[in-house]
Amino acid sequence: MKFRGLRISLVISLGIIFSGCAIFTDDPAPKEPVQKEQKVIQVQKRVDPVDKSIEIRKKELSFLRAMPTKEFAVVGEGIAPRNTISPAQALALAKRAAVADAYRQLGEKLYGVKVNSRETVKDAALRNSKIITQVNGLIKDAYITESSYKDGLYRVKMELKMDSKTWQRIFSY
Repeated sequence: MKFRGLRISLVISLGIIFSGCAIFTDDPAPKEPVQKEQKVIQVQKRVDPVDKSIEIRKKELSFLRAMPTKEFAVVGEGIAPRNTISPAQALALAKRAAVADAYRQLGEKLYGVKVNSRETVKDAALRNSKIITQVNGLIKDAYITESSYKDGLYRVKMELKMDSKTWQRIFSY
């Protein structure tokens, strides 16, 4: 009998405890939660020209990774000067000019060309125009594949082969 009374009192006390947790309202319809106005702020990412050039460079490098080697070929030309001591000197100077021209062209292909210009206008007419082009670069391992000399003009075909790892090491920055 003692245990039966204990059980009844335990059930009643648990019922009281759990009924105290319930929420009773007089309003039969549940209220909808109030939504606050949200402000939408659009942020436009400003593209930095440096970042854009880096992305372009990454695309170029990914293209070159698929390619085992890249070959650059140019033809340099040099003219023999007229005021030389001997025909051998004229030939040597023409060859030197042709090789220098080929290196310049390789530098233009690899590194690009810097162009500066200055113009002077007076009375709505062009008085002076000055254009300066400049190439700065380091060319290594280029070799001459063909050369010819005819009528005072020396032609040199120069090639440069570069694998994708070398290209990436030199031009990735």
